[in-house]
Amino acid sequence: MTPIYIFEDDRLEQLYPLTYARPAFELRCGAGTLLDRMDRCLPRPPAGVLVREALADRVARKIRFPVNPRIDPLPGAIFINARWLMTAPPPESNPDTAGLINGSFAWLHVSGKKLAEMDMSRMTPAACHALGATLRAVAAEAVLIGHPWDLIVHQHEILLADFAARGPAIRSEPMPGAHILHPQNVFISSDVRIYPGVVLDAQSGPIMIDHGTQIQPNAVITGPVYIGPDCIIRPGANIRADTSLGPFCRVGGEVIGSIFLANANKQHEGFVGQSVVGEWANLGAGTTTSNLKNTYGMVRVPINGGEQETGLRFLGSVIGDHAKIGIGTYLKTGSVIGFASHIITSRPPKFVPSFAWVGEKGIEPLDFHKAVAIAQAATGRREGAFTPADERIFAHIQQHSRKVEKFHWSQSPPAA
Repeated sequence: MTPIYIFEDDRLEQLYPLTYARPAFELRCGAGTLLDRMDRCLPRPPAGVLVREALADRVARKIRFPVNPRIDPLPGAIFINARWLMTAPPPESNPDTAGLINGSFAWLHVSGKKLAEMDMSRMTPAACHALGATLRAVAAEAVLIGHPWDLIVHQHEILLADFAARGPAIRSEPMPGAHILHPQNVFISSDVRIYPGVVLDAQSGPIMIDHGTQIQPNAVITGPVYIGPDCIIRPGANIRADTSLGPFCRVGGEVIGSIFLANANKQHEGFVGQSVVGEWANLGAGTTTSNLKNTYGMVRVPINGGEQETGLRFLGSVIGDHAKIGIGTYLKTGSVIGFASHIITSRPPKFVPSFAWVGEKGIEPLDFHKAVAIAQAATGRREGAFTPADERIFAHIQQHSRKVEKFHWSQSPPAA
């Protein structure tokens, strides 16, 4: 059997700030990550994943596959793009061919002879792209996540497919005072706690609630929705269609069409629509994302010094990992909030760079050691551990983000 590897390609910067601290295969859509989907669809488990060296230690702590393993050229190899939103097994392919779609390689099938000619010691994103250029290109049928909002665009269909694969399951224990509409469209793990007054409305789409989660009194959930393990949905929350919450999220207020990565916090009132919220991000009470322009025009998003056309009329914010947003904040349509940035003013600009402090004086660099101390405190509150490896990733992101975000700072940021 030809071993399968998952690789990062050279288009990661278009997914910033979400891919600063994670490979693209850790992004979420529907009831799992892109890697979860590959694991289900691939004909055999991956023999390894090829990621940026700066992330190798962190990724190795989180997944069960080898990270940056030595590749034996003898049997050849199949390389799968980490940005592939896979919904079915990939097609059979011939050796020394590459599946190309919109200028990106979805997969590479490389013979042992070709691999033996290559330097496999450093399979960087650029090296993987260069390898693909030596193969015979064929048209690929694949969905590659090119920008953060692509996750939102595909969320509806993926949620429906995830429920079709999982099927309904209503636990037999009584749920006094709860109301379930269209129960044949609902999956509830056996240890989920549903409080009185909760409404699960699955008339327009399925609802999936994973193990260890609490749905507190008078919350209303309208499918299709996925709520991951060990989440807490606060009293009176309104979780609306096409929303996916990763594990250990705390969510209140109104949310629609959005994706929360693991350990994200939005515990209070406020509206979040068509947004992606990063891991360990915290949205203070009353935080609201505008998801529709006053002109009803298409939304443009600032990415790495330029603006990208999205072709979408509804789009909220992309909020990086460890971002902290103060109470009463209003985010403009199509905002991007950088990694570990802090906002303490109610009307921040549309683009906030990484490691920024945004207050009444404008945008200033956030002291690196302060950013680390805050991350340590935040992870500690959830019994997590912020390790020396995490601090090294923070330092790498601080330096790298200064180059790619092309933001003109009024003063030089302090060194890590």
